[in-house]
Amino acid sequence: MEENAGDANTLRRGRAFRGALNWAWTVLGPFVGLVLVTLFFGWLTRDSGSFLTVYNWRTIAVQTVILGTAALGMTAIMIAGGIDLSVGSVVALVTVTIAVLVNGATVSLPSPTADWSWTPLFTLKLPLALAMTGGVLVGAVSGLATGVVIIRLGVVPFIITLGGLKIFRGLAKWLAGSTTVYIPADARSWWFGGIMATEPTPSWLLVAPGVWILLALSLLLALMLRYSLLGRYIYTVGSNEATARLCGINVPLIKTVVYTLGGLATGLAGLLQFVYLDATGDPPAAEGLELQVIAAVVIGGGSLSGGEGTVLGTLIGCLIISVLNNGCVHAGIPNAAQ
Repeated sequence: MEENAGDANTLRRGRAFRGALNWAWTVLGPFVGLVLVTLFFGWLTRDSGSFLTVYNWRTIAVQTVILGTAALGMTAIMIAGGIDLSVGSVVALVTVTIAVLVNGATVSLPSPTADWSWTPLFTLKLPLALAMTGGVLVGAVSGLATGVVIIRLGVVPFIITLGGLKIFRGLAKWLAGSTTVYIPADARSWWFGGIMATEPTPSWLLVAPGVWILLALSLLLALMLRYSLLGRYIYTVGSNEATARLCGINVPLIKTVVYTLGGLATGLAGLLQFVYLDATGDPPAAEGLELQVIAAVVIGGGSLSGGEGTVLGTLIGCLIISVLNNGCVHAGIPNAAQ
């Protein structure tokens, strides 16, 4: 009996060691890539020295916030074996929703007349803070709707979210009247402009408040994935859905929760995009963001097949993309070459 117990302990230690080694390699590989890319652009810009400056790295941090926030939600979705191609469209929808709510949205119903005209019921006009909260909730509802449709129809997430990419973008254009929506300057609060400021106020923050928001969310998601029962279920569902069902895991519920969390993160990314655009609701905003988000997760060690991925790896993947974009500009590389 003692010999069997010793063998079992040895086996568990071996598995734990292999797991730790795999995690280290998953994170170390992208980190080495980040260092090499940084050194490359540092060498290309050695004459001007504009790339390796504190101000520029603060700029890179701000440029990473929107991508990183959306990528956190995508990390959970891809670990569970899903994917979401509607991220960029939801971000645009959130920016438009916030702007429309601040300016005043008229709620109407169609009238059963010959021309089916719309009858206005009331006008909903919210303060900026409440409108921003409403925008984030729109992101969460979009994620919930996507998850429910995927579960109920039993169609692969690629197809459903590809449809969502067009639907949510169309909703953004419809709400905005196919034009950019601005809010008046007096509707902005004193704290609004500092959220994504390259030079933070107060200076002891070191980086913009938006960067600290991203880091706080990253820590929360990392703790949830590593230590909570929900996190273990997410990895199990992504690794082998059939086994997860046999273990008694409510797979449809887990998938719905994951897509809702992903939508919530995307809604927050839309809020930050709204701030970055200087309080503008822009229907064409964030076009192609979903591809960068998926790339960041995969570069950071995530798998398109599910069951793999880390928050730290995703953040490093986001930084690699931001450094590439920023470094190409400082190096004077033409757009076509970029």
